[in-house]
Amino acid sequence: MSSGLSPRALVIRDALIQAGNAAQAAWSSGMGVSTKSDGTPVTASDLSAEAVIVAALHLAFPEDAVITEESGGRAGSAAWWVVDPIDGTSSFIEGLGHWGPTVARITPGPDGPKIDCGALYLPRLGEHYHVDTRGPARGGYFNGARMPRFAERPSQRTVYLPSRFHTHFRLRYRGKTRCIGGTAAHLALVARGAAEAVIVAEGWATWDTAAGLALIEVLEGRAALLRTGAPLNPFAHEGQAFVAGNPEIVEEFLRAGAITPLPEEP
Repeated sequence: MSSGLSPRALVIRDALIQAGNAAQAAWSSGMGVSTKSDGTPVTASDLSAEAVIVAALHLAFPEDAVITEESGGRAGSAAWWVVDPIDGTSSFIEGLGHWGPTVARITPGPDGPKIDCGALYLPRLGEHYHVDTRGPARGGYFNGARMPRFAERPSQRTVYLPSRFHTHFRLRYRGKTRCIGGTAAHLALVARGAAEAVIVAEGWATWDTAAGLALIEVLEGRAALLRTGAPLNPFAHEGQAFVAGNPEIVEEFLRAGAITPLPEEP
């Protein structure tokens, strides 16, 4: 990978690569799978990858707190990190490609928390995504190279959907739809230009979306709540369904009748 990244970004990248490659090696040799209280799967690789990332963050950024999906934690008065050691655990278990560790650094402010930077690594594909939201390094990066803004690339009508979208919504859209992996991967791929937009269903947590949403924002995309069209605040609106990506496609989805909720089953 090229080195168009800041020193901080390189530290994060190396930690994610170490954690992700270890998880991939564990998958190849067999792994234990259990079910969490919310019904989602967790593997021994989630826990080992988490340990690698947390140790690296504590070493490089000792003043920052760390909150993880598997072990929890508490935000401090200064900055904190959110960590998902394997976003897309089901894809990981099934041997698919679009899963990996993702992190983001959050800073407090007078208007609420802000995403300072974030990253995602997809081990099976060798793809690394990074975002800085401020300073001279501000921008979105794919394998160390800056990514173009949404307005600087051609449109190509593909949209990513969550795997259970069909159980909650009806969609009217004259384009392609795909579901290829976890939420973090979908967001990053939209930022890279592999698709125009992504719909994220209810129930997500900050560690699933922070890096990807920051990528889309810094590349001048749009994120909006699916049911109201209001701008998405990933902290105030945590867990609510949203659409993000190319502003024109997001607007198309928000028009009346494009997406309609299915009636609740009795």
